[in-house]
Amino acid sequence: MKTFQDRARPIRAANLSSFGRGGRTPLVKRSFQICGCTVVMLACLRITIGWHFLYQGLAKLEDRSFSSAGFLSQSKGPLADYFRNLVPDAMGRERLKPENQPRWIAHIDKSLKQFTDHYRPSEEQLARAELFAAAAKTQMDDFFAENRNDISTHLHELDRLEAAKQSKPFPPKPSGDSAADDRVVVAPSVPSQQKRISEKQTELQATAKRWLGALDSIEQDFRRQLDGILEADQRARGRPEQPVTEIEQIDRLVSFGVTAIGACLLVGLFTRFSCLAGGLFLLSIVLAQPDWPGLYPPPHPAVGRSLFVNKEFVEMMALFALGTTHVGRWGGLDFLVHYWFVRPLFGRKDVS
Repeated sequence: MKTFQDRARPIRAANLSSFGRGGRTPLVKRSFQICGCTVVMLACLRITIGWHFLYQGLAKLEDRSFSSAGFLSQSKGPLADYFRNLVPDAMGRERLKPENQPRWIAHIDKSLKQFTDHYRPSEEQLARAELFAAAAKTQMDDFFAENRNDISTHLHELDRLEAAKQSKPFPPKPSGDSAADDRVVVAPSVPSQQKRISEKQTELQATAKRWLGALDSIEQDFRRQLDGILEADQRARGRPEQPVTEIEQIDRLVSFGVTAIGACLLVGLFTRFSCLAGGLFLLSIVLAQPDWPGLYPPPHPAVGRSLFVNKEFVEMMALFALGTTHVGRWGGLDFLVHYWFVRPLFGRKDVS
């Protein structure tokens, strides 16, 4: 038989429930409810990350010498080959081949033709330009003549390096080439072998960079000499258009993309998309330089010690977390976008 207290308990609970639904303060709060301080701090986190992205993007746009080639060429981990291949011929395999060396001479002829077609030089200017072109071609011929044996050894070492990565037998040494050696060992299956392969790859890449830089310097000096013989009215025409290389396209995408992500996060516009884009960008950086045990080379000591989680990983997780909230509406332009466009178009209609 129920007592008076048992009969009164459901009535009292119903009254309390209706008290909470009436718009006044509920007696029971949801465990996942956030407070105003949390909203403010999440908005501050969004603005902080946005400022960081915006500044980094503007710095890249301002720095004319910015290039992602160095970062990509130093990639390591399971996706290292993919990121390294984004840098066109970083090891000089194609541009230093004997059969491709005439292309460097062709670059000089192409630059001279562009100069002639764009600026319409006088006979005196054209004669000086042809002298400069002949001198540049001679410098390139001398370069390849002086480094022919070293370049042959370099190309052979590249083949041996590729064989070591794929655990294949080494290709035979070029006939009569005593400079080729057995410094690259087989199969990157243990840390010591991985270290040797990484060191050899860095060595070959540095050698190719030095040679390619010397050839590029000859071509750049030739173009500066051509600029030096121009008159004022010819300079006013600007420079002839140059084709955009693949790495330049990547640099532009990174520079403008990081700037746009930072600006959107800073003002709270399209925040969820910006968080996703920024998080994926940082994920690519994490995968290019992962802090995983056993990977060589280890991070520079100035970066600090970390295991799996570094500063890019932390910022990436923060962006993914912000992307799950309405942080763009909290002190951002997404508030206006939502109530002026999204809600009228996709919100619930009142039933009359």
